[in-house]
Amino acid sequence: MNMASIWKLPVIFYSINNFYGISTPISSVINIDYNYQRASAYGVPGHLIEDGNDLLAVCNKFVELVDYVRSGNGPVLVESLTYRWYGHSTSDPGKYRTKQEVDEWKKKDPIVKYKKYMMENNLASEEELDDIDRKSMDAVEASVKFAMESPEPTLESAFEDIFAD
Repeated sequence: MNMASIWKLPVIFYSINNFYGISTPISSVINIDYNYQRASAYGVPGHLIEDGNDLLAVCNKFVELVDYVRSGNGPVLVESLTYRWYGHSTSDPGKYRTKQEVDEWKKKDPIVKYKKYMMENNLASEEELDDIDRKSMDAVEASVKFAMESPEPTLESAFEDIFAD
């Protein structure tokens, strides 16, 4: 962030704050309220999106900031407050969170919120959205099938397409 600030690079640094680092509450490891507050140390504007589950709030903030950074003003740091419903990994049972906490965040599901918005604003019908859901699941299932049936990559392939000629 320091070099981006010095060189006034058109960069949007995006921090997704789900309140935990693995299983440690963020509040126990930093002495500020939010990560975006760190930006001021580099002379960079910081922005907080309090409801990172609100697709329109996130999009609107980014539309504003893309124009800002492209206008030569240098970088910005954006932090969205959101949540991960499940543990950090498959071996994480999430015992450090209460069921009530998880349930409260599930009520803020961004997919449910945006589907509701689309139907209320006549952007899509329930049937159209159900069709999108089906097609999305089909695409995921086809991708998983392809991955499972594909050969393991070779060690040498790890070094392919790293640099442009």
